[in-house]
Amino acid sequence: MSRGTFDKLCGFELVSAAEGKARMRVVVGEALANPNGHMHGGAIATLVDVAGTYAIMSADRQGRPGVTTDLNVSYLVGAAVGQAVLAEAAVLKIGKTLAFVSVDVRREADGALMAQGRMTKFQGG
Repeated sequence: MSRGTFDKLCGFELVSAAEGKARMRVVVGEALANPNGHMHGGAIATLVDVAGTYAIMSADRQGRPGVTTDLNVSYLVGAAVGQAVLAEAAVLKIGKTLAFVSVDVRREADGALMAQGRMTKFQGG
């Protein structure tokens, strides 16, 4: 499973991806921070998208990444610059044309749930 350039640019590290699950890690740097010094909501949404994509690829027989058709994220608490963040994605359902995934984003140090995301991907026909 090859990694994309964009997730490398963001500093996302793919920890594992197998059997419809994926785990990613990132240390919040200045480039991912909002003006308050916490991980930007857009960076969290990107992490949800990337982790979810790897989970889907690991479950799809053809390893297809698909195309995101919808993505939603609920934000709960932040992570400051310098803190490590983990994203754990799990495929909910994968079919011939659509795949559904759920992603929990947590601070590594204390396990606090930062955000929960859900995504749908079009897998082609």
